[in-house]
Amino acid sequence: MKNTEHNKLSTKLLGKILTVLIILILALISFAGIYVQNKNSMKNIIPEYDLGMDIYGSRNIAIKVDTSTETKQYDAEGNLITDSSEIADDENITEVEEPVNSPELLTIDNYQLTKKIIEQRLEYMNVTNYLVRCDEANGNISIEIPENSDTDYIAQYTITKGEFKISDYDTGETLLSNNDLKNAKIQYSTSSTGTTVYLTIQFNKEGTEKLKNISNTYVSTTDSEGNTTTKKIKMTLDDETIISTYFEEEISDGVILLSIGTSSDTSTIQNYVQQASNIAVFLNTAPMPLTYEMDINRFIYSDITPSTIKTIVIVLVVIAALMAVYMVFKFKKNGLMGVIVNTGFVAILLLALRLGNVVITLSGIFTIAVVTIIEYIITMLILKEYQKDLYTSTISKNIKQVLTKMSISMLPLLVMAIAFSLTSWEEISSVGMTLFWAILILIIYNIIILAIKLFSPRRK
Repeated sequence: MKNTEHNKLSTKLLGKILTVLIILILALISFAGIYVQNKNSMKNIIPEYDLGMDIYGSRNIAIKVDTSTETKQYDAEGNLITDSSEIADDENITEVEEPVNSPELLTIDNYQLTKKIIEQRLEYMNVTNYLVRCDEANGNISIEIPENSDTDYIAQYTITKGEFKISDYDTGETLLSNNDLKNAKIQYSTSSTGTTVYLTIQFNKEGTEKLKNISNTYVSTTDSEGNTTTKKIKMTLDDETIISTYFEEEISDGVILLSIGTSSDTSTIQNYVQQASNIAVFLNTAPMPLTYEMDINRFIYSDITPSTIKTIVIVLVVIAALMAVYMVFKFKKNGLMGVIVNTGFVAILLLALRLGNVVITLSGIFTIAVVTIIEYIITMLILKEYQKDLYTSTISKNIKQVLTKMSISMLPLLVMAIAFSLTSWEEISSVGMTLFWAILILIIYNIIILAIKLFSPRRK
């Protein structure tokens, strides 16, 4: 009988020790990271915090409607000449200065449509935090986005019209356009020569039928005398040629596979991927109805300096340390365990925010502080129950009631957090996502801690 009791106590002690070790390891990973060898340096494989624009700063991009003019050439019959190399020396050519954007296109509807297309491009690029404003009086658009390695590409996407065409190489007749597209995506193929990056262009139902006919027309043929005739198409984006080619076989599935490049070098492959991505952005969104030009493209520093953030963090750490000292002083051994439990909660929450790519704003930092205080209060309520001179079964019952009431009271906050996280306002979204993860972790974490029984009740 004594051996059985001894074994139970040993198993319980071992469980507590393992739980504490796991909490400490998670805290070490969350606060310090996991570093692995990366060539000649050590790299932390835990993602960095995704700082919001109010902390890190942002890129301010302003684009304006192009008001310039361009020279267009018309033949004697009044037809627009698109290829000047085909003009005969004796041909009667009329040159006309015309605005880049026709006056009849300068409407509020087109301004709003341009704004919508820019937002779609940002979303396609996985830019979740952005602010796009449109001046409906003149069509000028301002964009505020986070600063990162892709920002320069993104800035270019905001002024590129994005008109895709497949046309007759000789006459310039448009055969397929954006209206015939379904989607475009990037694919890879690996062989002994390296990795090939492809841009796969899928056409819609109408475009598929057109492509089938085109692939049977624009081919290379040889007559009975051995003379070869090739009808070629050219694929362009805003009149810039992507590729000129002809078809070797019928395309009946509506898919064109463009090889961007092949390499075994990682950096080169990434360049090919970026090239394919640059094209895919425009193929997966509509062309802009107007031509825009860059007006402002600059980095805006945050009003919150690094020293301010450092001061805020130090103050919060000091407050947490004072709460920990009070907990240990009041509850002794259980208080120390409570500090470890609270440290584990903060560590897991911060780890979840990093792995979940949650944007951390100043309001998000204060949300973290608030939920940490809530966890501290819950731990204090649990420790007070353990300090009472009651039977263990009664203590367990009381603590379950505390956690049940806590979980029920958190449900409205969880609904609010979900609603906040769906907004496009970065500060509110940050609060929502932080609160969402905090509530889930708070409920599950405390239930697990209760099940493991880390705290020791007083004996009656």
